[in-house]
Amino acid sequence: MPGFLRNLKLWPPSHIMVVNGLRGAWIIVVLWYEIYTFDHILQDCQWPDIHQPDAPDARIARVLVVADPQIVDHRSYPERNPLMKALGQFIIDLNLRRSWHSTINRVQPHAVVFLGDLMDNGRATMSNSEYNAYAARFFDIFKLRDLSMPTFFLPGNHDLGLGEDVSFSLEAPMRYTSHFGPWNHKTTIGNHTILFIDAVALVEEDIVRADRGFSYDNWPAVAGGSVDFVKRFAAHEHASPIVLFTHIPLARPLDADCGPLRERGTIRQGHGLGYQNTLSKEASQFLLRSLGPSLIFSGDDHDYCEYSHPLPFSSASGSTTVREITVKSFSMAMGIRRPGFQLLSLISTVPAIETLTQLPNSPPSLLDTPCFLPDQLGIYLSVYLPFILVSVLCLLAFNVQRTLAGGNKQAQRQPDISLRGKHSEPDSCRANVDYELYRRSLGSSVTEDTDEDHVLPLPVTKPAGSGRSSKVRGRSSTSSHSWAFYLLGRRRRISLSLPCSMANSEVHEVGLVRGLFSDVVDVAWPPLLAFCVAAWCATHV
Repeated sequence: MPGFLRNLKLWPPSHIMVVNGLRGAWIIVVLWYEIYTFDHILQDCQWPDIHQPDAPDARIARVLVVADPQIVDHRSYPERNPLMKALGQFIIDLNLRRSWHSTINRVQPHAVVFLGDLMDNGRATMSNSEYNAYAARFFDIFKLRDLSMPTFFLPGNHDLGLGEDVSFSLEAPMRYTSHFGPWNHKTTIGNHTILFIDAVALVEEDIVRADRGFSYDNWPAVAGGSVDFVKRFAAHEHASPIVLFTHIPLARPLDADCGPLRERGTIRQGHGLGYQNTLSKEASQFLLRSLGPSLIFSGDDHDYCEYSHPLPFSSASGSTTVREITVKSFSMAMGIRRPGFQLLSLISTVPAIETLTQLPNSPPSLLDTPCFLPDQLGIYLSVYLPFILVSVLCLLAFNVQRTLAGGNKQAQRQPDISLRGKHSEPDSCRANVDYELYRRSLGSSVTEDTDEDHVLPLPVTKPAGSGRSSKVRGRSSTSSHSWAFYLLGRRRRISLSLPCSMANSEVHEVGLVRGLFSDVVDVAWPPLLAFCVAAWCATHV
């Protein structure tokens, strides 16, 4: 070991240096990864319109698109015990709160769109009070009651239930509308027509239509259903560009590439209990032919995908293809490492000051870009878990070294003790070698001294002679303690003695096992407190 470290008394490190060093390192790591990393990563997230040239007659509407937050409940992981269910729900909810808090403060949109699968088990059979509490938790996580901006919702298969199953509630559709709004609806943002299609109902109606052998042109659409909504909308002329929002992606070839931003695989056709990966080819062509959208957003898949569909005719923007963006899930629990969201900028112009009529901007009037959130699971597995192992190993090594050092010191004193014989053993257990000077016995005594007694040593707090002491977990463990003081003009001393066997046994029992456990607790509670403070800030600030 370099000599300058020994001269500075930095090596070997003391107990307080090791514990406080690990505490400080853990607090820095927790604060960075639980608070600052969200804002740091989102610094690169910018609205796509910032690169457009400034125009005095331009008007820009900014829309935040969020897909599949899918907040979990006690039904989400049936194989887990109640404690793990509660812990998992707490961690996922906390991550959603932090992600939303950082996102909404960073991008500050004009409107928000949720692309379905709002709750993981919104379709499940439950009482009205339980559903109300479930929905209230969703609104509390996203603080939607406090937002002054318009917010639009789209139903997903986890909200309504796709197909028939005994676990799906017949009341789920009505419960959804009572909390989140209609299934199919439209609005106008920035002079662009925004269409929200209930893809779950479209899939169910499409299955019935195909079984009965109808085409979409002669199919008697279900009143108030998705097909009826699309047909009634397509019956009128629409000059403004159309942005289509659907929870389930449109059909595409099996080998369709999703682009470099996808984490793995691609979107393939498939279906099962309560889900269908894509709309059918006929239903997809029906939407493209009837609406001619300029841009499509979908969800459900949880991972990012970008694919261009050919249009049967030119859209309002003059394009013969239309991009579909499958937006990443906003949740860390949906099988992806980097959750995310999409930013959509709708650009329009005002041709004259005296009129309020806005016209769509010349292309590009639709701009979008993806943004990604921290890899929370990676933080737990690649940062916290290795740091926990390193911290425990450091504390274990320190306690082993300290215990061995204490044992060596004891071994060096054994020959001196054995030479005393049987009759000298009580003297080795006394607090001081000046037993005759103080006229005290083993155990506890009070000695009264006169003012003329000049032989007494200075007051001490540990034995000065053969009384032995050992370091146990960084604190002094001695065989006796004495205190000197003045009372009524006389000098007095109180001494407490311990049997040698007790002092010696603590070195072995407390030095390693209890010492390691206590050190782990001493190191852990400050970062846990910092974690709780960060969690509270994410919930309340």
